Amino acid sequence: MKRIPSLKNNKVTGFTLIEVLVASVILFASIATVSMIYRGAFISSEKANNHMVISGVLPATLANMRADIREQGNSNKTQLSDSGNTWSVDYKWTAKLISHKSAPKRFDTSTGEFVTPKKKYKLWQVELVFEYKGLMKNYQLRELSWASD
Repeated sequence: MKRIPSLKNNKVTGFTLIEVLVASVILFASIATVSMIYRGAFISSEKANNHMVISGVLPATLANMRADIREQGNSNKTQLSDSGNTWSVDYKWTAKLISHKSAPKRFDTSTGEFVTPKKKYKLWQVELVFEYKGLMKNYQLRELSWASD
């Protein structure tokens, strides 16, 4: 009589189709997660770099803007503006006159009366906008100018 080989004696080695599919799903999920983390880090790095470029241009632009406003101390203008490009950063500023006042009254010893000086000081409300690679930053500040005698 011939013996029929049993399945217990035949050991099949290797992975089943289900095991391969589960391992593939885990592998692709981990690759997708790592690529999303890398992409997020890259975008954050670009944004931080853009902020740093604007922050680097800010002091020079403020100095030029202040000089332009202070040069207008003797003029009768109530609104000033300028725009330009510095190190690939576009900027635009507008200044509106808030108040135009004189120094406090002073006592004139020769006449014995209080004298009000002429209006000399101007306070400006300034709006400054920077744009670099799609990033826009807005600043608001006040600036003082005065007329030279």
